Amino acid sequence: MKELIKKLISVKTRRKILTFLNHFWVRLCGLLPLKDRVLFYTIRADGSLAGNAAAVYDALDCKKLIFAHKLEHSNLLKVKAYRLILTSKVIVTDDYCRYMRALKLRDGQRLIQIWHGCGAFKRFGLDADYYLSADEEKRAHSQYSAVAVTGPECIEPYAGAFGIDRSVVLPLGMPETDILINSPQTLREKFYSSYPELSGKTLFVYCPTFRETGGVTEHFNPGIDWDKLSEELGENEVFIISRHPLEPAAFTEKNYPNIKDMTSVPTTELLSVASVHITDYSSTVYEATLLGVPTVFYCPDLEKYNRGFYIRFPDDLPGDVCENPGELLGMIKKAKEKPPVSKMEKFRNGQLSACDGHSTERIAELIRSWL
Repeated sequence: MKELIKKLISVKTRRKILTFLNHFWVRLCGLLPLKDRVLFYTIRADGSLAGNAAAVYDALDCKKLIFAHKLEHSNLLKVKAYRLILTSKVIVTDDYCRYMRALKLRDGQRLIQIWHGCGAFKRFGLDADYYLSADEEKRAHSQYSAVAVTGPECIEPYAGAFGIDRSVVLPLGMPETDILINSPQTLREKFYSSYPELSGKTLFVYCPTFRETGGVTEHFNPGIDWDKLSEELGENEVFIISRHPLEPAAFTEKNYPNIKDMTSVPTTELLSVASVHITDYSSTVYEATLLGVPTVFYCPDLEKYNRGFYIRFPDDLPGDVCENPGELLGMIKKAKEKPPVSKMEKFRNGQLSACDGHSTERIAELIRSWL
């Protein structure tokens, strides 16, 4: 049937028909009753919430729905998304909500952004060379009722990146940090109950971010000699890999007794048991700092990485930078023995001042006030 339609109707005509149907459906959804409920929209997982969104969802005792689907969305999912968005009084998102570029929220609706990462580290939105145009970026973010950030120092970067007024950006903290502050032992117990064989081991957790060109995700080769690393790790040392959700492929195809890819395990659990955290340009450094875990910044592509930063990189980092894979293990062990405590405290106070263990409570109360 699809092939027949393609033969009978030109591409230009099909696009016009789809555009008409899309506008018609949006207008129709805008006439449906507005329900007193909270819609959690995420593109970071399929079928479930994680991180900040999961924490806020659990804290709310009200009517609530989850729309959790990674991109790209089918036409049926798009139809569903428009209906749920335009009939929910409050929408909570932890990433881009592309549908906001094509619709106008109704009177009485509220949209809150609880971004998936802490702080203002590497540049994003209008401040980065992204595949969206400036107009598309602004339309995606222009209807926020509130944007939660981790401290007053982050207000200006987020307002600029989203192209919104500073008054909308609120230092409410990040919900996912509450458990790191209040009960990190709960995370440790959960991890070791699932992986008892790692109890008593020294764990080095590697959490690099993804790489992209023109909005297209690329495989990142960290350039580590995994055979050599496995040989040089101590008897009770384990190197854990936690790839970014957008990283398309494993870093090594071989199996090692002391190098494990544990990407499926929540990052907060991994960091709660880490002796040292290794990253490059990832905001996981904020969670590690809150847990008191020292960080080594392994950046083999530092000279060509062009994302840009809101901080002075590397001067403001709470740890040392390593560009040579041959020196990485030595720097990891040095950070374990002599953590840069003063740098870590300065980094935490600089951008995480609103993370006091009550972030979820504040955001949940704001949402309740809109219902």
